[in-house]
Amino acid sequence: MKLEDKLRNLDRSNPIKVREKTPPVMQAETEESIGGVVSENRFGKFVLVEKRFGLGYRHGKIGLASCSEHKSDVLANLCFSKNSPPQKSFSSSTFDLKETVFVDCETTGLAGGVGTYAFLVGMGYFGDHEFLVRQYFMRDFDEEEAVLFAVSEELKKFKFLASYNGKCYDLPLLENRCVVNRIDFDPTSWPHLDLLFPSRRLWKKRIQDCSLSNVERQILNVEREIDIPSYLIPQIYFDYLRSGSVDQLIPVFHHNVYDILSLVGLSVLISQAIGDFRVAEIDDPMDLYSLGRLHFGSGDYRESIACFEHALSKAMPAEWQHVIYMNLAYSYKRLGDFRQAGQIWHRLLEEEFPFDFRAYEELAKYLEHREKDYPRAMEIVDRATECLNANSQPSSDFNCQRALESLQYRRRRLERKARNQQLKN
Repeated sequence: MKLEDKLRNLDRSNPIKVREKTPPVMQAETEESIGGVVSENRFGKFVLVEKRFGLGYRHGKIGLASCSEHKSDVLANLCFSKNSPPQKSFSSSTFDLKETVFVDCETTGLAGGVGTYAFLVGMGYFGDHEFLVRQYFMRDFDEEEAVLFAVSEELKKFKFLASYNGKCYDLPLLENRCVVNRIDFDPTSWPHLDLLFPSRRLWKKRIQDCSLSNVERQILNVEREIDIPSYLIPQIYFDYLRSGSVDQLIPVFHHNVYDILSLVGLSVLISQAIGDFRVAEIDDPMDLYSLGRLHFGSGDYRESIACFEHALSKAMPAEWQHVIYMNLAYSYKRLGDFRQAGQIWHRLLEEEFPFDFRAYEELAKYLEHREKDYPRAMEIVDRATECLNANSQPSSDFNCQRALESLQYRRRRLERKARNQQLKN
């Protein structure tokens, strides 16, 4: 959609009244307190804050120097994964962190919408011997246009973009505000790695809460000495606008820097984990299961088997062992190793695992189509029928009647095949 069309379709209502320009004295106090300098472009002035980190700096378990050890092909696959929000089609098969800008916004509201402003936009990227974080801050609403123009121009210097929920929140918000201010900005111009989605796929089973603050604490081992919850940030900014006091605003800048450093750490850790879980020292059975599922979904069945087998070497509840065994069997089946898959399904039937109709069905299929052992296949069908009759509703999402009909149909077919086999013999 062209910029003019977006402007016509956009609700220009603005619930926040822009007050008179910030007094010069208050502006100077803001710049000094947050360690920034006044920058200016053709749209006006704003405050620019820069923080520099040497490559020896460590953010939790990840050092910035390890950026060079990331798997660019892995990140490229995640970037264009069918499980992440859609974007333009790009031909690149790599995603180089050295050519990536890491973006995080602090806003006047968490719900988005036309009345939400990005009052602080942080962008981090690698230089020759350092990692630089640049923060674009509007001291009042009349500086928004200058901030947005500076941000849009800075982004043009990079080939790739990374964020955390940026595809659904940060970048659409910046786009909407640019439309309001008639600044040309297309967030789909970059291959965009949104780290929220691979983080959920890898760690949600274990940690449940995949907010960036929780992921960095439980996965990256980052403990912020001083921090504020994200939901308080909008109110802190409004308090600053009313009072002119910068004291409560300073932690917001630190919060933003930590978020950007966590994006770098997650990019490296995720690429290493998917590239080789042994090197990344992924050892928790739930994480190994999730990683195996990710490899299974991408068709890398050998790696999914390695993850599932390593997970089964760890102590875990029986119900999770059952789940992982089933996924392991399906991985062997997709790989074409039907005998190994059959042995696993047989084990699920013989040992004390919860009833799973799929294991009976898959083992019966294997015995019928691969082993041509029709009598044994009928035994498995009979056992499954008996279990279903004893427990008419194993789970809420399981249609017991349909399963019984399927077993009856399979039993009749097996009987016919068994008779034909006897006649041939």
